[in-house]
Amino acid sequence: MMVNRFNRREIRQIQEILLNSWPAKHYYFLNGWILRFTDGVTARANSVIPLNYTGDDKTVDKDIDFVEKAYKAHNISPIFTIHDFFEPHYLEHRLLERGYYQLGPTTHTMASLIVNLKNESLNEDFGYYFQKERTNEISEFLAKYSKRDNKEQKVLVELSNRIIIPQKIFVVARENNNIIGTLMGILVPQGFLYISDVLVHPNFRKKKIATTLFFKVIKDWGVLNGAYLIWLQVEIDNDKAIRLYKKLGLVVVYNYYYLTKG
Repeated sequence: MMVNRFNRREIRQIQEILLNSWPAKHYYFLNGWILRFTDGVTARANSVIPLNYTGDDKTVDKDIDFVEKAYKAHNISPIFTIHDFFEPHYLEHRLLERGYYQLGPTTHTMASLIVNLKNESLNEDFGYYFQKERTNEISEFLAKYSKRDNKEQKVLVELSNRIIIPQKIFVVARENNNIIGTLMGILVPQGFLYISDVLVHPNFRKKKIATTLFFKVIKDWGVLNGAYLIWLQVEIDNDKAIRLYKKLGLVVVYNYYYLTKG
């Protein structure tokens, strides 16, 4: 597999793996589209995934109408995930005609075969610990230093508890028993290791803690459990993170963004 040349089938596979790695609270299937609802927390868990479409030009507007009513019933604005391959091919144009607009920046999906990763020196001055569950301590740390507040973190705990078939792990970095960094790893049976929730305390950045967490979860957990490919998602305007991941050997395999209607 050439991870910098994912074809249509492989990108669809990644999309399916993402659905399993980030399970929504409720689903509804509509002519091949997958509608996801999770109390409005994260666009990924509350958007329409248009992987396939079994309708036609005569049904698409009615289906968009249904989507808008369904999301309104959940007190959520309708959101469509627009990735490199979506169906039908005129969906984006039809949504823009109806007043949809882009929500947030475009996101890169980046990946690498583990054997192709470029090794980096690690920071072993701190303690690194594996945990099987997303504890309150992790959620409080993320609520304090990320975009998601305590209420949203509670929903994300419930979401992580739904990750059953994929294996999951949480890695924390500590100084004097206090969390200074976190990372979440989700491994699906296909051997794809998804890396998420990478966050380092502002006072401890530029100390290779994120890089150390990254390689700890890969080498000390992922490989031991059958991982051969890693992948993650990063917003296109996050220059520092993108430079780090490219330095480690990851490449962009596809992009996506969200269209919504207020």
